[in-house]
Amino acid sequence: MPSAEEIPLDRQHTRLTWRILWRTTLVYTWFGLYLFVLAVLLAPLLWLAGATWDPQRRLARRWTRAFYRHAMRSYCGSRMVIEALPGQAIPEPCIVVANHQSAIDILLLFQLSPDARCWAKDWPFQKPLLGWLMRLCGHLHVDNPNVLQKAAESIRQGVGMYVFPEGTRSRNGRLGRFHDGAFMLAVQTGVPIVPVAICGSGRCMTPGYVAIFDVPISVRPLGILYADPTVPKAHMVLKRQTHSLIAAALDADGTSHAMDDRRSQTIST
Repeated sequence: MPSAEEIPLDRQHTRLTWRILWRTTLVYTWFGLYLFVLAVLLAPLLWLAGATWDPQRRLARRWTRAFYRHAMRSYCGSRMVIEALPGQAIPEPCIVVANHQSAIDILLLFQLSPDARCWAKDWPFQKPLLGWLMRLCGHLHVDNPNVLQKAAESIRQGVGMYVFPEGTRSRNGRLGRFHDGAFMLAVQTGVPIVPVAICGSGRCMTPGYVAIFDVPISVRPLGILYADPTVPKAHMVLKRQTHSLIAAALDADGTSHAMDDRRSQTIST
């Protein structure tokens, strides 16, 4: 019998077994419990810290990373591989730029070492508890007209950024075009871009589906890129370099071809 990663996406999503249902229920339960602990039970302490001695909200982000590192490693186990940059650590602060296939991608980036804010669209800020936790952690709203200024201030204070420059999750696994913001920020602040390829998350938790499938996941930093401010449109050059590195990593992994162009039919239990 073929393994889960060898089953085409549409077939995989019609094979809803009791094991998958149990796994999905368990994961959502633990994730919801951790969210409740962070956004309700610990919220007064985290808010007080942010209002007094921890204006950069490092404590909230540190605890959130610790909780969800535990959650991700518990349900992914040996199927999740977090790679390191050969011979060096990821610099801080930096701008981590990654492809985006699934709602769990930000939790996967939490497996990396840098303390960083993320910038996100409306939906996480509008969700009960999750929106409160986003604010407690000091994450930025991408639609805020001052988001680049706020991000630059954060970097000057030693806190980097997690950015998904596609702007939205890929629906077919292929890498979309990148927006300019992260690369303009790199040119403005002089900090490096660290391209990261996330492989497998779109097959683990696919947009439009609730079930969580047991497939290999890898998080792979691809290098350290600095903008050359002496070249015209330096941010565009940096954007092309980053896009090429991530696209090549996804092609080598087979991720960009593993998800069918057509949306599979909705799971029915």
